[in-house]
Amino acid sequence: MSTVLLGTYADAVFETRFTGTRLDAVRQVITAPAPSFVAAHPATGVRYAVAEVEHGAVSAFAPTGELLATLPSAGSYPCHALVAGAHLWVANYGDGTAAVVPLGPDGRFAGSPRRLPGAGSGPDADRQEGPHAHSTTAVDTELWVADLGADLLRRFRDEAGEREAEPVRMPAGSGPRHLAVLADGTVAVSTELDDGLVLVRDGTVVVRVPATGTPPPPGGRNQPSHVAVVGELLVVAVRGADVLSVFRVGADGPVHLADSPVGGAWPRHFAAVGDHVLVACEHSDEVTALALDQATGRAKLIGSTPVPAPSCVLPL
Repeated sequence: MSTVLLGTYADAVFETRFTGTRLDAVRQVITAPAPSFVAAHPATGVRYAVAEVEHGAVSAFAPTGELLATLPSAGSYPCHALVAGAHLWVANYGDGTAAVVPLGPDGRFAGSPRRLPGAGSGPDADRQEGPHAHSTTAVDTELWVADLGADLLRRFRDEAGEREAEPVRMPAGSGPRHLAVLADGTVAVSTELDDGLVLVRDGTVVVRVPATGTPPPPGGRNQPSHVAVVGELLVVAVRGADVLSVFRVGADGPVHLADSPVGGAWPRHFAAVGDHVLVACEHSDEVTALALDQATGRAKLIGSTPVPAPSCVLPL
């Protein structure tokens, strides 16, 4: 049985348990404003939740749910958090600023955020008028920040964010959102604005393919969200089509195996528990569980549980 935290836009973080065959009913464990993304300290169990509001914040909570401290996120509308060694990285979507907060050995905040402002824009006038940091990912010894607004993958050579390297420049108008690192070091990038999946090797874009074979609904568009390695497969959640799109990546690039309905609407984020995938279906107010077949890439819905406006899934 796995314990799972669920970030939401409902001013609450919930907890559920996944048995491998079902999701239990949720219980509220944290009260906080718009905790759309949550992370946990691997050694101490301290939980971190962003407050995705205009004057952004990030809070630390004890495993019991007790509030330990709240800091400004050094930007607006923070939407992602990542523990990297002795630091917490926060991506502020609103103004494109990444922030790095030092952590003590107990997982508590140990200083003020370091601001790492973004810059640039893209050809999509509605979404790329300026930088929009969307996530941070550990890539080997570096930390990479996906900037949807500037079509950049910013690279930092140290966990404190003190040494910035030359960024990876993504295709214009692609809108990089989330990253996953494959076993050979290749970085897979979901690109929200062009319904794409991009592979990056040695800091260079080498492959660009459609993220899904399923068309969007009439009058809508497909917007890939999260991407992750699940077993030997690469999985992309695609909003609009509302599917998990599954690839096997080999020497010749990604091979699309299957699209499977997630069982809900608007899969904003997901996480793997073994060969199962738990999906935060934001618009249908539920988290769904699917069993992923490693041979075929097909995912079968096995259950769901109601959750208001879920946006993040974190197995503990």
